[in-house]
Amino acid sequence: MTRKNAGFTLVELLVVIAIIGVLVGLLLPAVQSAREAARRSSCSNNMKQIGLAMHNFHDTNNGLPAFVKRNRQGDYWRGYSAFSQVLPYIEEQNLYDQMVTATDNWFHHWDQGGVNNTLTAVRATKIQAFLCPSDRKFSTGGGWANGQGCNYGVSFGSTISWANMNNQNGLFRGNPIANINAALEFGGATDGLSKTLMASEHLTGDNNDGVLMPGNSSEPRIGSGFPGAAQYPTESEVTAFGTACLGVTAHNSENGCQWIAPEPTQTALNTIAPPNWQYPNCQTSGSGFAADRDGSYPARSRHPAGVQAVMGDGSVQFFNDGIDLVTWQRIGSREDGQAVSFD
Repeated sequence: MTRKNAGFTLVELLVVIAIIGVLVGLLLPAVQSAREAARRSSCSNNMKQIGLAMHNFHDTNNGLPAFVKRNRQGDYWRGYSAFSQVLPYIEEQNLYDQMVTATDNWFHHWDQGGVNNTLTAVRATKIQAFLCPSDRKFSTGGGWANGQGCNYGVSFGSTISWANMNNQNGLFRGNPIANINAALEFGGATDGLSKTLMASEHLTGDNNDGVLMPGNSSEPRIGSGFPGAAQYPTESEVTAFGTACLGVTAHNSENGCQWIAPEPTQTALNTIAPPNWQYPNCQTSGSGFAADRDGSYPARSRHPAGVQAVMGDGSVQFFNDGIDLVTWQRIGSREDGQAVSFD
């Protein structure tokens, strides 16, 4: 009697492999979706922590931190970010103390070595609360680009003006003159804290000024002037600016590098353009670092279809890319008097 060998034929094996391939193809999007959901949840927790830190700072100091803090610095861009001032409220008291000592109580510029060159190590410290896990890691370099990344920015409002305090209509303003008080109290948000943006997301760069990053990016391109109003520019004005910048390749790539630096694309953003704007971020003139100029610095993220944001009352919201531009601009303003609805 002939014994038949047990096992699969070649055809059966190929069928099994094909079925496994189909199952993997079906499961992979679900796995990726679950992973992104976890990353988005972690990012949301970061934003909640930032909102709580700002509230605690406000309660202690009777105002929000200036998004550019200066103490005798000669250069506006060399001041200190709002995030650097709230470190004690995100369980980073030790780092805060090191920074105050290294800067000689905020005197030395953030991009320099500070007291005994200790500031270099301070600004190179990674702070997990400032990093969104959905984004890529910043390509850390040397000098002022030695930061470990920062994915969040406070809102200075619906204005291109990062250096003109009088135009900054968001919850945060900068110190145009050293030691002037630019702090805002929550009471100044007459539109309501729950309807006013506190902070949102932006993306890290690749530290390569020679080649543009592909796809959605917070890299600021070097434009020339702005063809519109400094506050609440119209959609046509914003589009004209974006279209012109789309044809420019010169750019700065250190965006999302430093939590200590006060610049837009580092720790600040504005709301003249919608989230994940189809056009690139753009400065109104050239600079050596991202992005110490007026310009368009919209919220951006790697989350599908929108960005997360923390509002003035500390609540976290998700805003879709398709939000109406005027609505988004009004959300960025603390006192325009216009009612908005985004629920």
